Amino acid sequence: MKTSLSRCAQPLVTMLLALSLSSPLSACSLHSPGAASSDAQASEPLDPIAALANGSALAPRGDATVPSGFYRVNPGDTLTAIARDFGRDVPAIARWNHLPADAGLRPGQILRVAPPPSNAAGNPAATSARAPTAADTRADKRADAASGTTREAKARFMWPVGGAVQQPFVAGKTKGVTLAALADEQVKAVANGKVVYAGAGIPGYGRLVIVKHDSHLLTAYGNNRALLVKEGTFVKKGQAIAEPATDASGNTSMRFEVRRDGKAVDPLPYLPTRR
Repeated sequence: MKTSLSRCAQPLVTMLLALSLSSPLSACSLHSPGAASSDAQASEPLDPIAALANGSALAPRGDATVPSGFYRVNPGDTLTAIARDFGRDVPAIARWNHLPADAGLRPGQILRVAPPPSNAAGNPAATSARAPTAADTRADKRADAASGTTREAKARFMWPVGGAVQQPFVAGKTKGVTLAALADEQVKAVANGKVVYAGAGIPGYGRLVIVKHDSHLLTAYGNNRALLVKEGTFVKKGQAIAEPATDASGNTSMRFEVRRDGKAVDPLPYLPTRR
């Protein structure tokens, strides 16, 4: 009986051994060194801001299928946690949703996390939802000329905050700069554009605003304690869009990044020289 089983098993063992040897050989024959390199690149983490620049949509936590200004409740969420994530007060979110401040939430519930349209007039987050006009562009050019900056692709922006550069851009290692700010200072849009992202769903950026200026340029404003604009809003150069965060040591700063054609570039050449 043992001899019979052994004879039956031998072809199976031989076949499995052949398959185990042929798989790596097949992989070697199909992939050139260049292909291996592209596979390694494909495994690198996606730059979410570059994804926006390339036209890919971002889906922050819980917001994939709800309109801007609303949030879908996930298991374990509380009003306090949601208010903190969006830089809002618990009573405000409770009021906008006709809920008691200590209300329990159910997964899948849709909550308003931005002021209703009726509150827009008195809310700094509410802005005119229109695209910048030709007159706006001409005014932008005149403002640049008056400040002595060059109206080229570079050096056309204003500084988002007034503080010094705390951490510079290092090609291949960082994607932007960290700028110091005053505790009561607001983050400004560096040029006219459309808000294509406003939320706290991208890891590593805190509360983040991304503004698209044209088909080539995006700017990103991270590490904020509160956001003053919503997705889809058109903003003007110098308009307040966020409030920077203050750390436990009392230092207030924000993260500023520029993407040109989806690539992270040094923001400083795009900013006017400080005297």
